[in-house]
Amino acid sequence: MTTVSIIVLLLIIGGFIGFAIFLQLKEQARLAKLRKVATLNNRLRQVNRYLDEMPPQYQPKDMRLWLFSRMIAAYDELLQIQPDATLTRRRANLAEEMLDFQTSKQKRRLKPMNDEVLILEVKRLFESFQSFLITSKKENNINSDLAHRYSKMIDFFYYKVNADYHAYLARKAFLSGQLETAVKMYKEALSQLTPIKESPEAKSIILKYKDVIQEIENDLALQKKEADEIKRKEAEASSEELDNEWSNFIEDSTFKEKKRF
Repeated sequence: MTTVSIIVLLLIIGGFIGFAIFLQLKEQARLAKLRKVATLNNRLRQVNRYLDEMPPQYQPKDMRLWLFSRMIAAYDELLQIQPDATLTRRRANLAEEMLDFQTSKQKRRLKPMNDEVLILEVKRLFESFQSFLITSKKENNINSDLAHRYSKMIDFFYYKVNADYHAYLARKAFLSGQLETAVKMYKEALSQLTPIKESPEAKSIILKYKDVIQEIENDLALQKKEADEIKRKEAEASSEELDNEWSNFIEDSTFKEKKRF
């Protein structure tokens, strides 16, 4: 085999190897793109779940705005990878919703914590959100101070949601006239706040619950006093009536001689 033939053969072999490497790199790039798209879509679903399912009372305005910003950032990354009219429209709608929320002065309607299953679902959201904060911090999507503040806030909400549930049961019992049950439920709400009782947010709630408990216990004491007074008067009236009947019996009685047989 001549030198020229060998060179040509080596070039052909090198060309095949180079083409194979090119195809492999291209496939790796395609798979990396698909993984990136899947990751961004999962993030969109995850953040959208926080926005939609986390009750308003556990989602302060600045935290909700940050979640909006994370969704918009995910849309921007997706549009860089694969421009799409549907994605562009969704991104625009989300940006408009974010602006409306940012400028609105109307308070969002609170969601009653009135079911134990709901409590469990909300707690799972809190745990998921904590993990999301850790990931966002690693990816430099949130600064350390803000991540720490939101994390502490979620820790507080994790216990407050239980207190809110028992406070709901307490109010329900109070409105139905079951004052003793209401006191019991408010005291249970207080016990749920014990792990976070030193936090400023918890202290104000604890004080509020204690004031409500004192008011209800005062009402219960007044009701008991009134009930005891009614019983005393009824007892006096009954005793007086018995005395009158006995007096009348003595005064009206006549003794007759028995007939002799």
